[in-house]
Amino acid sequence: MDRDIIISGVHLELTDALKQIVFEKAEKLFRHEGRIIRLRFELEHATARDPSQEFIAKGRIEIQGPDIIASAISDDLYKSVDLLIQKLDRQLHEHFRK
Repeated sequence: MDRDIIISGVHLELTDALKQIVFEKAEKLFRHEGRIIRLRFELEHATARDPSQEFIAKGRIEIQGPDIIASAISDDLYKSVDLLIQKLDRQLHEHFRK
């Protein structure tokens, strides 16, 4: 099954390795719930907003009904992605448990 995952970068270059990491981690969400229409990720290097070199990962799960949205901030981009996937996974479980 072809996964519809969209990744964009703000103030950073999206390397193939970075895209691959996001795709691999996003697969966890698809394993838990097959009714996902699309995943959107925005990875941002927040230097313009905060000189502490923070990285922000934002995610949106498009499903039937209201979308599930989350974000995570840390000083490491990969950690931000991990935290984001965890948040989205929890929200996805809560949504479909109802």
